[in-house]
Amino acid sequence: MSRREQTERQIMQALEDQIRETGMGGVGVNAIAKRAGVSKELIYRYFNGLPGLLMAWMREQDYWTGRSDLLKAGESSPRPPAELILSMLHAQIEALGSNETLREIRRWELIESNEVTAQLAGRRERAARAFIDRVDGLTDEADVPAQVSIMLAGVLYLMLRSKTESHFLGVPLRTNEGWSRLYAALESMVGNLPENLQDTPLSDLEAARPQPPVYAQPQTKAGASRRQASD
Repeated sequence: MSRREQTERQIMQALEDQIRETGMGGVGVNAIAKRAGVSKELIYRYFNGLPGLLMAWMREQDYWTGRSDLLKAGESSPRPPAELILSMLHAQIEALGSNETLREIRRWELIESNEVTAQLAGRRERAARAFIDRVDGLTDEADVPAQVSIMLAGVLYLMLRSKTESHFLGVPLRTNEGWSRLYAALESMVGNLPENLQDTPLSDLEAARPQPPVYAQPQTKAGASRRQASD
């Protein structure tokens, strides 16, 4: 690891420690530089300030921001869409449940509207849409984006709610037993998706997806003249 890489790692660790200690209200370039034992100029040089630093940290920690790899661009999958959706939901639970710093940033995004939260939300939305667009339109029997939105929102809300409440409607939010119950409920919801999403590989469904018609480009006068000349 180069000296710069070591310093970048030191700065990102300082960011994480600062969030754990003070929440997002105490996060700033000066505070992080002091905790990391570096000049604030290095944070601007290496990360272009706080927005870039937060984005770099989120690329390592947040599922959608940097580690969403269920479906790679240009590739399909032999797994059915329902299985992919359930895997994605499970990954969300794992990522949020194991990382208090990540949960704190996600809480901050919900209550603050600024340059940083806009960048984080925009990147996450693009990544999530890239996934959900692949499983949308494969059936006329369900609005898959709307159903998955409710499931994802439920996971996020209950994870964030666990900071202030130990239970929700009697379900424990701070124990593995409680989250096993919630995951079982998600399995049941996903199990109610249409049959073709349950048992047909995504690759087969995408291959059978109707392709938009290709229309011939209208010929310009110049193009028509060149064609006549060549004839």
